[in-house]
Amino acid sequence: MSKTKKAIGTKFFKKGTQNQKILAKFWGTGKTFTMDTLREKMNIQSPGARLSELKGEGFVVKAKAIETGHQGRPTMQYSIPKRRVIA
Repeated sequence: MSKTKKAIGTKFFKKGTQNQKILAKFWGTGKTFTMDTLREKMNIQSPGARLSELKGEGFVVKAKAIETGHQGRPTMQYSIPKRRVIA
């Protein structure tokens, strides 16, 4: 008998969904990402909505402003630590 490894995040979202792909790449890895990263590299058209859905499922999405030298709203850098908030 061989056990197949379950894809990361499939306990919470169906395999292949955008939320599951975000969890598989960033959940508990310490890697950071921006909205532009999600749009361009992962082809996610509404990254803000996906992050809101992750937060709604109890995932901690940390945000930190990074200095880009441009005027206006700062660019945010996100990470998803391994722990979850259980209500």
